[in-house]
Amino acid sequence: MHFGVSMFHTDYSIPAIELARALEARGFESMWAPEHSHIPVPRKTPFPGGGELPKPYYEVMDPFVVLSAAAFCLVSAVAGTARRSRATAPPLRPASS
Repeated sequence: MHFGVSMFHTDYSIPAIELARALEARGFESMWAPEHSHIPVPRKTPFPGGGELPKPYYEVMDPFVVLSAAAFCLVSAVAGTARRSRATAPPLRPASS
């Protein structure tokens, strides 16, 4: 069985390179970075956990930037996006990432 880690990477979370090195040193198979680029202003659907939408949803870094940095130091672990919505992604964003 393989185990990986998915995390909202923000400017106040552990740096991607540091996390990638730590995960690989501990035998994890993969590192995943989610994307959450579109949050409607009039949020009609409540957050499933209750209360307001957590801060990391608003401040998550671009997964391609995060994973590019992580891939620089990975030897055997895999890096991938946990979610990539082509329907909602701006057309030039994937090309510039």
